[in-house]
Amino acid sequence: MNRRTRVFALAVLCLLAAAPAAAPAAAKSVLQVPPLFQSTPKPPPPSLVFAYGAWRVDASASAHAQPPARTVRAIRQQIDIVEHLGLKPEVLAFMRSQPVLADGWIGPGDAPPAEYAAGRGVVLHVRRLDPKKPILLYGLLKAYQAQRLPGGFDNADVARLRGEAAARRVWPKTARMLQNNQEFFALSAATYLYGAITREPYTRADLKKTEPLCYQWLANLFDAGRPRG
Repeated sequence: MNRRTRVFALAVLCLLAAAPAAAPAAAKSVLQVPPLFQSTPKPPPPSLVFAYGAWRVDASASAHAQPPARTVRAIRQQIDIVEHLGLKPEVLAFMRSQPVLADGWIGPGDAPPAEYAAGRGVVLHVRRLDPKKPILLYGLLKAYQAQRLPGGFDNADVARLRGEAAARRVWPKTARMLQNNQEFFALSAATYLYGAITREPYTRADLKKTEPLCYQWLANLFDAGRPRG
């Protein structure tokens, strides 16, 4: 074997000896290359205790009723209804001051979808909320009657107007609005302010036609005597 052949053979041996050590390093380099497409992690669900503008909401009791995002959206829709009613500043300020709570209770079909609990605030039953119905307003009106009208739920004007409505027999005796002063005020005022509900007295036009004295009384209370059209 001449000198040139020996040098070539030695170079080949050196390359073969170095190859096993280089291979793991190359493999490791390939494994460390990040994938071209990475899945985006899902954002955490929204908190059920939240502020929405000037409103304060605690819907933690509804955590297992439905997805939190759905609950938050439904409550915000109810708040938006109240905010867009054109209420007098002092009335709106009062309503904003009321704690808004929510739970997952359903109850029987004729059960109210919202309640006013003295010392706690307005309680919404989130699985009964409907973006086309003024459910939060209904509960807030009960709070308004209890805290702002003379005599609260025993207000003399409300009792008189309910008695007159019952005597005229325009509505069935079983109509919720005739059952007590709370329901009469909350349903009549919700109809007057929002324009239409799914229970008696149904629409603002119906209220004006069947209960003109109540209609004007509500105009005096909420609109400085100028009735809504």
